[in-house]
Amino acid sequence: RLLRSMKLLLACTTLASGLQSAVPTQPLPLATRRLVAVPRGVDVALPSRHARASAGRSSPCCMALAAADDAGQQLDLGALGRYFFAVLMQLIALTFAFGVLDSAGYASPVGPLPAPAAGGVFLAISLRSRVFSSLDDSAPEERVTATAAEDEALEAALRPDGGGGKPMKKTALRAECEARGLSVDRTMPAEMLQARLRLYFESRARQAAAAAAAITPSWAPSEDSISLARAAAIAPLHALASCLVYSSSTGRLNEGHFNDPVLLWLALHLCLEDTLRTAQAAEGRVGAAVPGSALVCLSALYAAKQYSDVAPAAGALLALAATWNAVAAAAAADTWRLNNAVRAEPLYPHKVAGMRSQTRLTIEAFEGL
Repeated sequence: RLLRSMKLLLACTTLASGLQSAVPTQPLPLATRRLVAVPRGVDVALPSRHARASAGRSSPCCMALAAADDAGQQLDLGALGRYFFAVLMQLIALTFAFGVLDSAGYASPVGPLPAPAAGGVFLAISLRSRVFSSLDDSAPEERVTATAAEDEALEAALRPDGGGGKPMKKTALRAECEARGLSVDRTMPAEMLQARLRLYFESRARQAAAAAAAITPSWAPSEDSISLARAAAIAPLHALASCLVYSSSTGRLNEGHFNDPVLLWLALHLCLEDTLRTAQAAEGRVGAAVPGSALVCLSALYAAKQYSDVAPAAGALLALAATWNAVAAAAAADTWRLNNAVRAEPLYPHKVAGMRSQTRLTIEAFEGL
């Protein structure tokens, strides 16, 4: 029985291979643009998944993602973690500061601060909330300890001919990598260290070219107008709206209460805005600023909703201030659109593979000194 089964299987295999060789398996021509009836059992070559995906990469978002992959860029998880940590710690610091003000006011024989004095506190926090942030807002190029002359000498030494000198040792290469913020360890061979240094110089040249060719929408507000609007309009609106909520805390909480959950929603909005400002202005993240600006705008609107539930006038004032965040979000999206057409930029924080994240905390800056 086993022998008969093997013979039957061999006969079926021979018959199937003969039928397959007799039927063409070439893909159908796309130029016909007609429906063709395919006989049962005939294999038709269809486009692969990669081909179908690459055909849909004509949109700006898909082009940005594809260009990021081609350039060796990857998602900067270190930046995302530091952003979340910075927002959390800044919110905790503001909550602690409000708690200190409440404790001092209730322990004082005078009592809590009057509304005008509380308005001054809210105005100062709205203008200088960045003081409580734990992110380093210095530009990435300011953190490199190597000079331009040292970079030129190192580039010459990394050439195939060695720049006419002796090959660099592993310890010297690792020191040069660490001076430029590259992620290295003692187990890496000299060839890998040289490759990372070459990649650093190539990426730095691309970043310099992109910064020189950066395009800003003609209608977008300038940096001076942004600072003026924050000082003259946005911060006073925040302070006035918070004063109304502060005055209404007598019936809900203690009299003149700073550490109010409603006020903390505006504090969260300020934390998100400070983090976005660091990513956008100091680190130059054009793509990541688009979802970041949208998140900041949503946080402002939600804070206005919370203010409106307590004091409708306060919610209206905060909603008026939120229109500025909507304009900033539209400017960030238009800036990304213009620059993405020249050089694709992903809509998330990214870095070159093998390099450290350009986002760092203030404590990391002190450790690097």
